[in-house]
Amino acid sequence: TLGQPSSPGVPAALAAFTPETLDILEQRRRAFAERRDYLLPALRSLGFKILLTPRGAFYLYADCSSLTEDSFGFAAELLEKEGVAVTPGRDFGRNRPEQHLRFAYTTEISQLQEGMARLARFLGKAA
Repeated sequence: TLGQPSSPGVPAALAAFTPETLDILEQRRRAFAERRDYLLPALRSLGFKILLTPRGAFYLYADCSSLTEDSFGFAAELLEKEGVAVTPGRDFGRNRPEQHLRFAYTTEISQLQEGMARLARFLGKAA
């Protein structure tokens, strides 16, 4: 009937609130916070402007206008020269897309550290 949850959906939804599942989710939340807390100051130290600290995202949307006027070209060259993938702002709307890059922190800290070292090298800065 209208408004009733599907039969398989009920146990699945209830499983999301078991202590075991909540523990797993908390571990993941802490891992993402740790990655964000590493990446945010690392990017700022390289000249990216990030005004807000995200509280629920898995990426940083960084103003790169002090480094380039073309986020798409910057992202393409960074990928080609250093093997670091970032997403240009034009994939996320029309508000100054050429001045923004999106950095995801969906990978381990060690890979983020390697990416920041490569980005620093690309920019001609010490890591």
